[in-house]
Amino acid sequence: MKNKLASISERRQLLIEQAAQQRVALTKNIQPLQSSLVLADKSLNIVRYIKKRPILIIGLLSLIALLRPIRAVTWLRRSWLAGLAIHGIRAWLTKPQKKN
Repeated sequence: MKNKLASISERRQLLIEQAAQQRVALTKNIQPLQSSLVLADKSLNIVRYIKKRPILIIGLLSLIALLRPIRAVTWLRRSWLAGLAIHGIRAWLTKPQKKN
C-alpha cells in the first residue's frame, strides 16, 4: 500500500513539474502574439457590447439610410445576400449524411 501511495505521489510531482515547464514554454511562445490577441479580445468585447444593445445597430443603420439612401440600399442588398449565403452554408454543413 505504501509503495502504491509513494508511486502516486512521485507521479503527481512529475506531472506538476511538467505542467510548470509547459506554462513557461507557453508563455515564451505566446509573447509574440500578445498584441494580436489583445486586439482580438477587444474586438470580441465590442461585438458582445453591440449584441447586447441592438438599438445601436438600428440607430446607426437609420442614420446611414437618412444620410446616404443609395448606399444604404446597396449595403442592405449585400447584407441580404450574405445572410442567404450563410444560411445555405450552415444548412449544407449540418446536413445529415446518408448511410450506405
